[in-house]
Amino acid sequence: MTKYGAEKITVDGIKFDSKVEAEYYEHLLKKKELGIVTDIELQPVLNIHPAFTYRGKKRQKMDYRLDFRVVYSDGYEVYIDIKGMATPDGNMKRKLVEYFHRDKNIIWISKSVKYGDRFGFIEYDELKKIRAANKRAKTKMKRGNK
Repeated sequence: MTKYGAEKITVDGIKFDSKVEAEYYEHLLKKKELGIVTDIELQPVLNIHPAFTYRGKKRQKMDYRLDFRVVYSDGYEVYIDIKGMATPDGNMKRKLVEYFHRDKNIIWISKSVKYGDRFGFIEYDELKKIRAANKRAKTKMKRGNK
């Protein structure tokens, strides 16, 4: 089990950090069989900054490792990270990788049976917006009932 409670799982001899990540991989494989997806790369790495020296001390490069790089049949390429929840560290690295790789399509995907597509997958930002709107609506209803 990972530090965030996700259970590691193996599919086709490949170890995934979570069940949702493995499910998304299987989802991509089905799309590949249908010809919708032409290429799936596991664990692609995008550099955030190179190694450097600061006041005589060597600093290592910083990379962001995503879960997938997917190329669709129309040539569209997207980098995907599967997220159950965002951490402050994850949010910071996301902003850095988006800044330094503005030419790339980078998205976070979550699973939500309630709000996701027919397979349960939804962009993390979209899910966050829906949940925030629902929370505001509940708060508004509670205030209105007093």
